[in-house]
Amino acid sequence: MASRSGVRKQPNQNVSGAKNFFRNPIKAFWVWYDQDFLKQTGLFRRLVMLILLFIGFGLIIVLSSSNVDSIKTSGNPFGGFQNQLLYVSIGLTGLIFLATRSVDLIDRFSRLIFLVSFVAQTALLLPGVGVEVNGNRNWLRIFGFTVQPSEFMKLGLVLVIAQILSQNRDRLWDFRSAGLPILLLGFGSAGWVVLVSKDLGTALVMAAIVLGMIFLAGMPWVHISKFLLVGLLGIGFAVAFTHNRLLRILAFFPTIFDPHQADWQAKHGIWALANGGPLGVGPGKSTLNWGWIPEIENDYIFANISEEWGMLGSLLVIVLFILLGWFLYKIAQNGNADFTSFATIGIMFWILIQAVINVGVVLDLLPVLGVPLPLISKGGSSIVAVLMALGIVLAFERVQPPAAVGLRRR
Repeated sequence: MASRSGVRKQPNQNVSGAKNFFRNPIKAFWVWYDQDFLKQTGLFRRLVMLILLFIGFGLIIVLSSSNVDSIKTSGNPFGGFQNQLLYVSIGLTGLIFLATRSVDLIDRFSRLIFLVSFVAQTALLLPGVGVEVNGNRNWLRIFGFTVQPSEFMKLGLVLVIAQILSQNRDRLWDFRSAGLPILLLGFGSAGWVVLVSKDLGTALVMAAIVLGMIFLAGMPWVHISKFLLVGLLGIGFAVAFTHNRLLRILAFFPTIFDPHQADWQAKHGIWALANGGPLGVGPGKSTLNWGWIPEIENDYIFANISEEWGMLGSLLVIVLFILLGWFLYKIAQNGNADFTSFATIGIMFWILIQAVINVGVVLDLLPVLGVPLPLISKGGSSIVAVLMALGIVLAFERVQPPAAVGLRRR
């Protein structure tokens, strides 16, 4: 029996599994590893191993890049690392929980995920609730923690767009049926992030995700051109009417507008790449850690990687992202329903687009946009949201026939 979005009903809705998970997460993890993980496809296991590799490397980089700043703020050199480790633990918990849910359950709760994240984003407008940092009102303060709702909006948006595409798979030529709802929902959400948070970088990522999804879904170019036109007009207005964004764009073309002007972050990022050489200066020895670039452990973390691990380490990170994208693309191809394929493609675009923007900014190929490097940059909401998204992808692959049913731990 299929749902209205083409998702096959699963006989086991994992209700008892959810209860056991919250009662004893550690035991539930080992049960999942023994009874589920070892029975899955090779692609499922390879993706899990790659995720763990990203997380381990990311924690090492966060420790290296944040220790000086942590000493300045709290006197504890491990403060930033400990916070990131906490968020990684929360993200992995969410990943395991979602990876063991049924596809039908994820499909049914997609709109709720988007709605909750949209309401949370709107709550940033409330006095005393939203937290503003460096001109961006991006964070909610909850019980002493800060949460960035726009990161979870990306996940909700991907799932809802995947639903619309799957329900209108044979009517993509009809702009009113599929194109217009996606345009209003996708670009409307991106515009709302700009209006509420003044965060153009996140809005661009959201718009690019939508464009990537409709392109691979096969929407006619005549409709895609409408998306591009609306997107370019939106970017133009967002840049022209905000002084800070306009300065960032002008700083990207210093020889045109001011030969003596150069962007501080971009210049020091290039110096870090040059200082790293082929093999790097070694972990913890980056000159950028001493305050030469703001947000070195977040938006400019690739500069830290390039200086400490050299060109070889930088290329390895890029290869790992390409490999992650390939795994996600193969899972999308293997999907037994349009919803799972479209959602996986959206998550693939989300991660790869952010990686391209982050690396492009450090290499001075793009203006400074303030986008974190997925799975590596310091930031609680980013790592938790991405790990949740990857947990959903694992749930999609989990229903595929295993490569070796009899594979067991020896």
